[in-house]
Amino acid sequence: MYKILTPVLLFVAVTMPLLMSFSGHDRTGNPSPDDYPKDYFISPVKGPIHLTGTCGELRSNHFHSGADIDGVVGDPVYAAADGYVYRIKVLESGYGNVLYVKHPNGYSTVYAHLDRFSAEIQKYVKSNQYRKERFQVELRPPASMFRVKKGQEIAKLGNSGSSSGSHLHFEIRNAASRALNPLLFGLPVVDNIAPELRDMKVYYLAEDRQVLGSKAFPLHKDKKGNIGLENDTINIGAWRVGFGVKTYDKSNGYPNSNGVYSIKLWANESLAYEWTADVFNFAETRYLNAHIDYSAKQRYGAWFHRCFVLPGNKLSNYGETPGLGSIQLYKEVPVKIHLEIKDGTGNTKSLTFWVKRDDADMDSFTSQPYQAFFPYDEDSHFEHDGFAITMEKGSLYESLGFQYSSSLDESSGIYSLMHHVHNTRVPVQKNFELRIRPDNLPAELRDKAFIAYCGEGKPDNCGGTWDGDMLKTRVRSFGDYCIMADTVAPYIKPVVFGSDMRKNKTMAFTIYDNFSISGTARKLNYRGTVDGQWVLFEYDRKRNRLTYTFDEHVTSGTHMLRLNVTDDKGNERVFEEKFVR
Repeated sequence: MYKILTPVLLFVAVTMPLLMSFSGHDRTGNPSPDDYPKDYFISPVKGPIHLTGTCGELRSNHFHSGADIDGVVGDPVYAAADGYVYRIKVLESGYGNVLYVKHPNGYSTVYAHLDRFSAEIQKYVKSNQYRKERFQVELRPPASMFRVKKGQEIAKLGNSGSSSGSHLHFEIRNAASRALNPLLFGLPVVDNIAPELRDMKVYYLAEDRQVLGSKAFPLHKDKKGNIGLENDTINIGAWRVGFGVKTYDKSNGYPNSNGVYSIKLWANESLAYEWTADVFNFAETRYLNAHIDYSAKQRYGAWFHRCFVLPGNKLSNYGETPGLGSIQLYKEVPVKIHLEIKDGTGNTKSLTFWVKRDDADMDSFTSQPYQAFFPYDEDSHFEHDGFAITMEKGSLYESLGFQYSSSLDESSGIYSLMHHVHNTRVPVQKNFELRIRPDNLPAELRDKAFIAYCGEGKPDNCGGTWDGDMLKTRVRSFGDYCIMADTVAPYIKPVVFGSDMRKNKTMAFTIYDNFSISGTARKLNYRGTVDGQWVLFEYDRKRNRLTYTFDEHVTSGTHMLRLNVTDDKGNERVFEEKFVR
């Protein structure tokens, strides 16, 4: 029996105009872009800068925090100003090989996805990797160890970490470790092309800016290819609306569709909405999923900026405007809307139109039946036979009519009902707890059991620990979940290896598991030794590639290689063979 609410059918209709909220987001403490030094930092690369990504660009689950500068693996990377290296990280994914340099003016610069560091830094990193017997390391050398001069080569450009192509990811951060848009510091980028407005949507809003429904907005392209409206006045059957825009930026001589710098919207000459890609707090970056139309992204791959702020969106990149983008419509008097989109070099795209309320064709939206109501600003809990979910306050961006059902899945290897946990088109900010009771799980598989996310492709291992007769874990996505078990060891496939390695500079292996990893599950653990001594295998997770470059730790002669790879459930694979060097 459901513990909270039985299914209820809601009919949402707004019958009278309501006052707009005047709550805003505090941006105090962020300096004006005019205050940033424009001639302090030089370009970290030689030659013209071509951006393949801009600061604030919309990415999966985060805002891009720097400038992606196109280049070739092995291109030199230079210190943008005098300073010292205060942090070094080597990661399997994410930023890959990354350097952090602190400067006398209080700012720091970040250089990520590097192929390798300068010789002296590389030697320091490698010695620590061998000391710790770990590939992934985070090091904080003393300020006196690696002092650098403006224009000094500090690394080589690369494609390490989660990079999808060779480039330098370059950031400028303030003393609070917030990412600042590098274009505001005079980074020399040639761009006199205005952003493109490709599509729009209109959203029907409740008084607190929760979305009741949405529709495509009727943009029109003229014979010259300019985007506008066929008529200057649009009739909308709603009391209150917000808008969404799909927009990209171009720069001279380069095909990439990059992110824009700012979006502003005026209603009757008053600023109603403002979003600016000037400063980014890493603790807030997942609020991107509230900033975009997440459902449109999941369903169609379309990136829409919302030009209004959802009630649970705590991102601090919005201006403090009345209504935060919610615009009240009137029957007799049209509201003048002016939209302005800018890129990081000041090029502007504008659109002006009028909207008014159409009482003769008022739109209403009907919600689907739900099993529980989850307020965005309260803790929520729901449970049904063999299933429970607990979400903390702030996990949702707007209140949710939570939908749940279960079904029998007779596929091999499933040891519970398939639990359909709302749907994947609704984003979640915080990890939440799932608890599932198994069915017909053999006792010998109890230690191998995990909660699986069953989306497209093979299931994800989301981890799991036992709480009585329930298996629990923490995840951050709605979708279909069940209990499965993993008894299969990871796979090790030689790519560059043989009995005679005298002509090879490296040995390499592909490692992979039968399940993908998410939630609280541990990633693959690996360890390579030669003659019982640990050697440095570098791991490129995007290619599942382990590579050892022969060095002083393996001399001429016959040796024994042993490679151990273990998955989240303790299943282990061992590759052990002799080779001659």
